[in-house]
Amino acid sequence: MPVGRITRIIGGFYYINDHEGRTITGVPRGKLRADGLVVGDVVEFQLIPPDQGVIEGIHRRRNFLKRPLVSNITQVGLVFAHKNPDYNYLLIDRFLVMLEAYNLPTVIIFNKTDLVDEKTAEGNAEPYRKIGYAVLCTSTKSLVGKDSLLTSFRGETTTLAGPSGVGKSALINLIAPDLAQETGAVSAKIGRGRHTTREVRLLPLPEGNGFIFDTPGFTQLDLDFIPPEELSSCFPEFSRFEPDCRFQGCLHQQEPDCAVKAAVTAGQIDAWRYEHYLTFLAELKNRTNWQNPRTRGNRKQRS
Repeated sequence: MPVGRITRIIGGFYYINDHEGRTITGVPRGKLRADGLVVGDVVEFQLIPPDQGVIEGIHRRRNFLKRPLVSNITQVGLVFAHKNPDYNYLLIDRFLVMLEAYNLPTVIIFNKTDLVDEKTAEGNAEPYRKIGYAVLCTSTKSLVGKDSLLTSFRGETTTLAGPSGVGKSALINLIAPDLAQETGAVSAKIGRGRHTTREVRLLPLPEGNGFIFDTPGFTQLDLDFIPPEELSSCFPEFSRFEPDCRFQGCLHQQEPDCAVKAAVTAGQIDAWRYEHYLTFLAELKNRTNWQNPRTRGNRKQRS
């Protein structure tokens, strides 16, 4: 039975990209309609020539997000601008913590490189490169970073995230300029207005090099689904020091002999990242009268 990925859902019709690059217009059979299919799902369908089909089954999802409503993401392109609007490290870290909690690999993209000099651009990117994140500097005007973007997205199913005005849609047009024209033609065919990134679409990249989601973005940035005792795992640079903390489940806040705090003092962890950690920790702990179940009477045994 043919297999494809749902790329768009409009008015009860499901647009499927199959392995031959065709677009099939499908409808789900029976229980699948009630269960709910989302953009990104891999489905099996019965082909009704030439380009219609009945969706018969869904493959197990790799992951699933509600906001935006997508599935089977392999990485996130987190987009901020060097200027206009100015970047905000606290907001970047809020996104990163959320994506780490979702276990989603992330490429950080600093766009609008044409608005700053090279030294400033590299200075903005370096703190996150030092942590271990892949960081790209791009410009949709000067085409800087186009090849790096294509390389990073090759073979992946990528969704873009970030605040409004940083150029997410422009980046999609940069790496796949024909997609805007193609999706505009689809909109005209089905009698809908111009796309304004209010719906979710999965766009196949040229030459079968992967997919990219075009979505309204992550509309929910609350971190309250993260248990406070698990927040530190969302800061990758903490991991090499945590085994040397005196207490198991150390929150790296007020505990004595905390290796993470010592690393901050020694300059091995950036102080501003640690301050962001404390900000998020306080936010999570203040939800309820929370107590750490892993530190009470839980001292490590030293050899």
